[in-house]
Amino acid sequence: MSEVGCDIVEYLKEFHTSEGKAVKARELCVLFNVHEKQLRNIVSDLRQNGEAICSSTYGYWYSRDPDDISTTLSRLVGQVDNMQKVIAGLNRILQEVQDE
Repeated sequence: MSEVGCDIVEYLKEFHTSEGKAVKARELCVLFNVHEKQLRNIVSDLRQNGEAICSSTYGYWYSRDPDDISTTLSRLVGQVDNMQKVIAGLNRILQEVQDE
């Protein structure tokens, strides 16, 4: 885990522990001097390493509440499902173009 990642986890654990206290990505970017893409990568790494960082349209927060984690998981699964549909569509287009 990177130093910035550790700092973000500690910050979330201290100040943002529920969806009602979520912090927007842009605020985290300013606080930790990172770009939004970097922040997404850091959050991804933290989650992969077992940190319970939840998110919604309200922002990010740290939670050990099973409901929060389940809701975040459902949202992520929905994103994966959508990406699979996008990939399938592009594969169809690629096949059509190659067959021309």
